[in-house]
Amino acid sequence: MNAPVALLCLAAALAGGPSEQTIHTDYGTAWKEAQARHLPLLVVLNPSPDSTGTRVENELLTRSQHRRDLLANYVVAVIDTSTEKGERVWKQFGSAPLPRVSVIDKNQKLQIHRASAPLVAEDWNLLLEKHRAGLYVPPPPAVVSGPIVSGTIRPLVGTYPAGPQLTGPFVMQSAANCFT
Repeated sequence: MNAPVALLCLAAALAGGPSEQTIHTDYGTAWKEAQARHLPLLVVLNPSPDSTGTRVENELLTRSQHRRDLLANYVVAVIDTSTEKGERVWKQFGSAPLPRVSVIDKNQKLQIHRASAPLVAEDWNLLLEKHRAGLYVPPPPAVVSGPIVSGTIRPLVGTYPAGPQLTGPFVMQSAANCFT
């Protein structure tokens, strides 16, 4: 290989790698791109620049190479809620305290993560690592164990404080199984 071609290949290798992550400021554009690319959508809803609230700055998201690599698995939208469009998006997300961070699954159907607490660097890394596949994983069904009594199941009146009613599906285990 001649020297100019070798230098060109070396320069391409050194400059290679993915282009910089696009951070959208328009939710609709980000949503359409996430749908087209079949990627999860990371949405950050920021308070007004004039507010005293904490903002998630783009520099925080892209500070380390590791985080930039994780962000390559997402379409990212950072929305300023002080604008008219930003305020509408914030209302769509339930007007939760700001800043609000949500991850929408790769089918753009469900929020698989949502939080309003400030995140430190390690929290961001864990969040991005956990949801990068963009899949919703439902919680496991409730498991109720103990003896099975024939007849209607009734709570012990006066023994337990009133609380939420359990709803199925339940896996019932009989004490008789312990003796076999």
